[in-house]
Amino acid sequence: MFDLDGTLVDTMTTAPTVYTDTIRSLGGPEVPPATVVATWHIGALPVVLAHFLGRRVTADDLAVFYHHFETAVAGVRPFPGVLDVVDELRGARCRLGVFTAATRRAATLVLANTGLDRLFPVVVCGDDIAEPKPAPDGLLLACRRMRVDVAETAYVGDAEVDLRCAEAAGALAVHARWGVTSPTPVNARVVAYRPADVLELLAATPIRP
Repeated sequence: MFDLDGTLVDTMTTAPTVYTDTIRSLGGPEVPPATVVATWHIGALPVVLAHFLGRRVTADDLAVFYHHFETAVAGVRPFPGVLDVVDELRGARCRLGVFTAATRRAATLVLANTGLDRLFPVVVCGDDIAEPKPAPDGLLLACRRMRVDVAETAYVGDAEVDLRCAEAAGALAVHARWGVTSPTPVNARVVAYRPADVLELLAATPIRP
């Protein structure tokens, strides 16, 4: 199981900027991208926008966001090495899925633009669940849809909330370090510095495909 933004695809500069542009264009405050990222854990897109705008988010507000988002993610690509790792995992008959805090519409755009949509049969998004990461709900739902035991699942993610989500669910937490510049979280016991490391780490664990 993989996180999407910052793990499979390089969107950690693009997506926060879309939020800041949207908030500003809707009359909200100037918000630094780092502040947006630090707030993502509170919920899906409407919750985050409402937090900064100080009011209820409308369908028109969301349309503004997606207008900015579609343009911004047009050139987004997977991190180098990601496609190779996913292909090897598929060849090893591992069941693959994505659990992301992004909305279904945003995740679908990114997956389609990068060609990853054909590789992940199960995708669980932030608007599919009631409790966001680090709650385990989304990861557990993805495992049910994949028909796998969560104890035999690894969740690969770049953020602290991903690791906490994996641990809360009972999955192996793998910290994806190839796309981040922040220090390794103190509780990251399994760290992948490049996508290919994931294969070696999984081979060294009792997790079964």
